[in-house]
Amino acid sequence: MIKVVSFDIGGTLLRENNDDAANYSIKALTNLIGLDKDLVRDAYKDVFQKTKGSFDKLVNDFCKRLNIDVTEEITNFFHNKFSVPDEQINKEDLELLKTIKDKGYKVILFSNNCCLVKSTIADSLKGVVDGIYYSYDLGYTKSDKESYQYIEKELACKPNEFLHIGDTLKSDYLKPISFGWNALFYGTSDDDTVKCITDLKDILKYLN
Repeated sequence: MIKVVSFDIGGTLLRENNDDAANYSIKALTNLIGLDKDLVRDAYKDVFQKTKGSFDKLVNDFCKRLNIDVTEEITNFFHNKFSVPDEQINKEDLELLKTIKDKGYKVILFSNNCCLVKSTIADSLKGVVDGIYYSYDLGYTKSDKESYQYIEKELACKPNEFLHIGDTLKSDYLKPISFGWNALFYGTSDDDTVKCITDLKDILKYLN
């Protein structure tokens, strides 16, 4: 029985600008640095998503992790990436969260994020959500079992009592399911076994 409905933030509750997302993606960062994509992705997650600190500290830690010099190009990349504040959640999605809350479910946000992102979503969701869990606060991302265990303990709920919704197939669907949570993929997939939704209101069909 579902007791907690968990939402990803970027790309799910907050619609990202596709051009901006592409300009500051891991692929773009990899092209800038010229190293293996997996190495760059792992370094980005371990530094920017799992730790907190000042801009200079995080950029320096990232470059040190990859054994590269801090260049003006790398500094500008991260400055531009983190300088644009999150957009406000739209009215329709806010009403959906309130509807789910009114049905007796706990509503949480669970996101891989960086402490440098200027997020205003917490202010707009006061009284609506029961918790906001960022990877940089947890010290783990949505790919790490420890983050799920922390939230389960925090909310005193079992894994199968959670339903997570997000737009990244691996971290928002496959990983939660592998750790015992229920999940819906906010997107489309050629795999018929993946439970997909293309409209967030369809979540209601999976709730009692």
